[in-house]
Amino acid sequence: MPATLVALVFWTAIVAVVVAQVMILRSTTRVLRSAAPERPVREWSFAIGPALVLALVLFLSWRAAMEPRTIEVQLPALPGELRT
Repeated sequence: MPATLVALVFWTAIVAVVVAQVMILRSTTRVLRSAAPERPVREWSFAIGPALVLALVLFLSWRAAMEPRTIEVQLPALPGELRT
């Protein structure tokens, strides 16, 4: 697949993920403000933890998608041939 198409699909997915995460954090803020739960740190960790893991997955995916493909071929040495 061409690199420009990969980049376009990847950045489209990034925009969708960022919008979704912003909406999740926004709703978490609204609920925490109105309900005042006993453990707000725990509630925030359930909202921010998956976002951080998703950011790591997206970073590793980008790196894997953009690194050049390489093929390593080992050829046996012919009789009398010197290789370094």
